[in-house]
Amino acid sequence: MRFLNPSYLHLAWLALIPLALWLFRRQAKRVPVSTLLFFKSLAREHQESAWLRRIKKWLSLLLTLLVLFFVILALARPSSNLSADSPGAVVIVVDRSASMSAKDMQGRARLDEAKRRVKDRIRSLPDQVVLSLIAFDARPHVLLSRSRNRRECLRLLDELTPAPIEGKTEAALNVAKRLADLEARSRIWLAADSRVVDAAVDSIPVALPEPLNVGITGFQIRHSPLARDRYEAFVKVSAAASNKEKTTSTLEITIAGRIAQLRELELAPGASSSLILPLEGVRGQRLEMRLKTTGDCFGWDDGLAAPLPKTKPLTVAWFAEKPDPFTELALSSLIEAGRIDMKKGDPAAWPPKEQPDVYVFENWLPKEWPTDRPVIALTPLTNSGPLRTRPLKGLPHDSVRAVQPDHPVLFRASSSRIAVTQTTVLELPASLEPLWIAGTEPVLAAGESSGQRIVVTAFSPSQSEQLALLPSFPLILGNALYWCAENSEALADMRTLHTGEMLHASSLVQWHAWDGDAFIEASDDPANGLLSLNRIGAWESGDHSGACALISDAETNLPALPPDTALSSQPAAPLITASAFSTWPKRLIWLALALLLLESFLFHRKAVY
Repeated sequence: MRFLNPSYLHLAWLALIPLALWLFRRQAKRVPVSTLLFFKSLAREHQESAWLRRIKKWLSLLLTLLVLFFVILALARPSSNLSADSPGAVVIVVDRSASMSAKDMQGRARLDEAKRRVKDRIRSLPDQVVLSLIAFDARPHVLLSRSRNRRECLRLLDELTPAPIEGKTEAALNVAKRLADLEARSRIWLAADSRVVDAAVDSIPVALPEPLNVGITGFQIRHSPLARDRYEAFVKVSAAASNKEKTTSTLEITIAGRIAQLRELELAPGASSSLILPLEGVRGQRLEMRLKTTGDCFGWDDGLAAPLPKTKPLTVAWFAEKPDPFTELALSSLIEAGRIDMKKGDPAAWPPKEQPDVYVFENWLPKEWPTDRPVIALTPLTNSGPLRTRPLKGLPHDSVRAVQPDHPVLFRASSSRIAVTQTTVLELPASLEPLWIAGTEPVLAAGESSGQRIVVTAFSPSQSEQLALLPSFPLILGNALYWCAENSEALADMRTLHTGEMLHASSLVQWHAWDGDAFIEASDDPANGLLSLNRIGAWESGDHSGACALISDAETNLPALPPDTALSSQPAAPLITASAFSTWPKRLIWLALALLLLESFLFHRKAVY
């Protein structure tokens, strides 16, 4: 037999007190009296044999010791009824990410269903089980650590609400496993809409049996590189793979409260559609997008808001040994549109005194590769940094093939009717991916190396008959500048932040936020100059403004409830047939009270003479 509170067993020494009182009880005395008539009449009324009186004395002592014994057992809390595989501790992990706000036909969110199932399991646990509670979205939050306070655990569970943030299950399970290692016979319960295949985790899946969802999974807005007061928005709309059939959705775009565009999309399950939307407006006006789908069960990915960005011109340092006239023409068009502020120099002027937003090298690379800023290398002829090149006398190609047509560098740039003359053979590192291929060789590539964005070309614009005078080359050059400088201070207002990120703000943050059903006005007060972004929409703080969106393929792609979850929703092993830890002490206390009443009834009536 096991005891939950074995420290109370030392109270067994209290049994010495009734034993001592019984052993040293007062004996009857002989007293001379004048007559025995009165005592004889009493003896006839209460005749009792000597052996019966002795049995009563022994029985009284035994009942007293039993009462004391049962009280001590109740305090020590015996646990002999536990099954061998009952848990000693349970770590409860609850998903509170964006997808847990998806609702069923009754309007019940997945998080509410998860809380209901977890509560049922907690109530079936013995009182002594150690509980830990972890809620997670992008980061795990330990709400309760190694406690037997069941009421506190249920209260914290009730207070959980979903957050419009992408969930990271693996990070939460790593924390849960560390907590589980601190207790013997620990179990991990994971209540989420996604199923995790892990022998150490008891999954409680709460996904919808037949979800239907279409959401916005990509968004970026910027100035049109070659036009004033015009903007371009990139929008990606995706359908969940668990959708039963094709769905029709309507994308509504408004600027300053007026409808700018309406797009109707038909998407098969798991399919996506990328849109490039030309927009006209004034800096600071608000752009709103709403995606309407009949029967959609998840609203947080159906809307977003963003201000038309207020940006500064990019500072570009252009170093060329032999400048190409068409490169200069393309950069000049960007200067005229107010998009860049260019500083031109020859190799002798390297390195510059002031750091630009982007370096542009043409027909030349510095021996010491700059790592502090992004680089656009146009037709490099030497090796430097991560680039390995070999000059070529000029190989014409009558067409190019786009390997990644959705890459931001190829934004609105058509790859048809393009002919280039290759002048460099590129040996690309693994982190740089080809965007254009002519013949079998890459002629345009982009990527990151050690956190630095790089764009490299291997063709000469002036020698390419069907390139220089087409809008594709200036567009590619403008796209490359914006993509490389995406994280620069000049383009800070163009950057779409993701929910869960931290925002540096020194004053109150005002929101035009999307709550899943409509746009609302809200405000947040940053603590110590930092604000964790947990809203979707346009924000403004002081002189700074921007947009925050969910933009998550994982959250939009709602999983369906597997057909075998009827068994998986139950505990992996029977915990206990009854609440033994709570009933046994109560039973022992009631038994002790019954024995006290019995002793009082049998031995504490009127004195017997």
